[in-house]
Order: sequence, then structure tokens, then C-alpha cells
Amino acid sequence: MSRGVVNGLVAAVTGLLLVFGGAKAAVFEIEPGVYGQDEEFERVANALKAGDELVLRDGVYSQTGRRAVTVKGTAEAPIVIRAAAGARAVLTRPAEDMDRHNNIEFVDCSYMEVRGIVFAGGSCGVRFIRGDHVTIEDCELRGTGNNALTMNSGSCDAFIIRRNHIHHTGLSTRRPTEGEGMYIGSHDGRYITTNTLIEGNWIHHTRSTSGGGNDGIEIKFGSWGNIVRDNVIHDTTIGTQYPGIFVYGGGKGVNVVEGNLIMRAGEGIQVVSDAVIRNNIIVDCTVTGITAAPHAAVPHVRNVRIVNNTILNHPRGVRIRWSGAKAMVFANNAIYCDSRTAIDAAGLDTAAVSSNIVSGRLIGAGLDGRRFLAGGTLEKAFWSAVDLRPRAGSSLAGRADTAYAPEYDFEGNRRGEPFDIGALLMSPPTAQRPLLQEGFKTSIPVELRRKVQ
Repeated sequence: MSRGVVNGLVAAVTGLLLVFGGAKAAVFEIEPGVYGQDEEFERVANALKAGDELVLRDGVYSQTGRRAVTVKGTAEAPIVIRAAAGARAVLTRPAEDMDRHNNIEFVDCSYMEVRGIVFAGGSCGVRFIRGDHVTIEDCELRGTGNNALTMNSGSCDAFIIRRNHIHHTGLSTRRPTEGEGMYIGSHDGRYITTNTLIEGNWIHHTRSTSGGGNDGIEIKFGSWGNIVRDNVIHDTTIGTQYPGIFVYGGGKGVNVVEGNLIMRAGEGIQVVSDAVIRNNIIVDCTVTGITAAPHAAVPHVRNVRIVNNTILNHPRGVRIRWSGAKAMVFANNAIYCDSRTAIDAAGLDTAAVSSNIVSGRLIGAGLDGRRFLAGGTLEKAFWSAVDLRPRAGSSLAGRADTAYAPEYDFEGNRRGEPFDIGALLMSPPTAQRPLLQEGFKTSIPVELRRKVQ
């Protein structure tokens, strides 16, 4: 296809031409259509050059064959594929085709931005097969037969996955299915994802009918240097009960999981190795709030820091199995599981454990005034069951171990002495507002960059 000329239903090149390094970059606009194997969107997208932009007008773009895109921009001239301003551009395929093809595959893409598009249906919603410096933001991924977004068919680096609405996955009924919101890296560690930011997404109602699971976000063995923050994840318990977030570790660096709100998952967060888990709020899960234990896929349990999380109303608040583990920290957490088990632990003798407030039974640990402290009632600790800021006189106020306190809290407020226990700072009554809400996290701008400690 010649540059600036697009055959198909309707396509236009705008009069605006941008110049990058002496080469002219074009903006293409296309109309929706229903196709068999030969789709205009796919043809135009694969012809994009560095600096080009593809704009999808309002409507439904459907085809029956494989939809795959390979583009390579540059740092100075990324390629952009986006919905038109105010448009609802839906990429889909026939429902009866759900188990045969993924909705879309991005193969070996570099310096690409995908924004504002709805990906509806397909076995997988969006599959990245290798790639680097890719951004997908403000998109919706829904109604998939299997998982929604996958990065397990080749190694990926320096992605940004931001403000996407991911929901109602794993809908296939023809065979056992998985339904992860995000499946990052391959299970055996052959393909890894590194240096990636997963931020401000809303993930819910994931379904699975197999042992593969329906985690909200799963980062597999060997992947490292990733940040998972400010996401809202709930209802990962349809068919099977899997974690809101699962980080395996075992890579060359740590993964950071911070500032997430997780409700009604199996495990809220499951972690094995090489991770910082901080400032998360985890409520009403069916298995545990946090599980920190060995896994067959990871050869070593090491280097985990679980600090300043608020963990409320689970059968087991925290389950820890750290016998033989190295460089482990569990500090400044608020665990309230009244009349149930707050702590079920083994192997804490070699870990750094300090200033955890608990309400509920303890197994493998006891209230000693230093590592574990009595928390009193939920009503006296927090303003309400939906506003988990410590109230005046709370047992959480000013009792954290300064050595382990993060720089910021769940909302991005800077912490200061005396440091509070849990994910949130103590606040006056006038600042009360509900935090436990479905939807995108709005209490903090997701653009805020907090320092990785």
C-alpha cells in the first residue's frame, strides 16, 4: 500500500503532516466496518511508520480472521493508535469465533501507544507477543473467552498499562478456561516482563473453570522491575477463587505492589519472592488477605518486604510460610479479622517483624508488645467500615516502626513522625470519605510518581 493512500470502506489522511528527522508522518482516520479475513484497520495499522497516527472513528470494527499488528516507532516519534475524541471505537469479532482467535495480537511492537479503544471478545482480548516501550491506556477489555491481556508469548520490556477497564473475562463455555485480567510473563520463566508500570486500572469479575485461574494481575516467575500500583481489583472469585494480585519473583530485581485496593478476591495478594508489598487495602477476601509462602514455580523464598498494609475481614488475614527464607520483613500492618484468624505464620524467627496491629486469632505468633500488638475493635481503630483512616485515639496512630515506614501512604500523602500503622494516615473527622468503592481509584492522581524504596 502506498503511503498516504488507503484503500477500503472510508479512510482519510488529514492535512496535518508532522516532520520527524526529515520524514513526514501522517494522521490516518478510518471508519468502522465488518470484514472477513481482510480488514481495513489491520491493513492501515501495519503500514504505519514512525510518528504516524491511526484514528478510529465511532463504531464497531469486526473481522473473522486473525488480527495482528506489527509497528515500530521511535522514542522521538512513537506510533499512536487511538479512538477519535469522543468516539467509542470497538474492536471485536463474532461471538461464535470467541475460542478460535484472540481479539488482537501486537507482535514485536516498539514505541507504540494504544489509547481509548474497546477490545470486546476474542479468546484473549489483547496479546502482546514480545515488544518494548509500548503504552496501552484508557482502553476497555471485556467479554473474553479466556484472559484479557497477556504478555506470555515472548519477553516484554518498558510497557505502561494505565487506566484500563478490564472485566468479565473467562466466558468460554466450550472447554475449561482461564480468565486472568493480566497474565504477565510465562509460567516457566522462559519469557519475562521487566521495567513495566501497571497503574490505575480497574479489574473485576474475572471467571475461570480450570486450574489456571482468574487472578486480577499475575506476574510470573522471573519477571522483575515492575510496579503495580493504584489499581482497583475485585470479584476474582467467579468459578474459581484466585488472587487479586500474584507476584512470583525470582528475577534480577524486585517487583513493587503498592496503593492497590483489593476486594472480594481469593487471596488479596499472593507473594513468593523479591517483592515490596506496601500501602495496599485488602478487604473481604475468601481465602486470605495476604499469602506469603513458597510456590513450586519459584526455587527460592527471599527478599520480601510487607509493610503498612490494611487487611480487613478475611478467614485468614495473613498466611506466612517463611522457614528457610532470607531477607524478609513484616512490619506496620493493620490486620483486623475479628473472631477469625488474623495471623497464621511459620518461620518468623529469622524475619524482621515489628509493630503489627492485630485483631483476631494468632497461630505461630503471639501478642508480645513489639512484633504483634492488640488492635482493639474495628470501630475504635477506623472512622468506619468503608473509611479505613485511623481515627483519633486509634491503636494505629503513631505506633509504626519508623525504620520500615514508606515515604507515602495509600493516597500519596507524605508520611511523617510519629508514623501510623496501616495503609492510611490518621485524619480528622472533616476528611472522612468512603474509600472502599468499585471503579477507578480517584483519591490520588495516578500520574503521581512515588519513589521506589
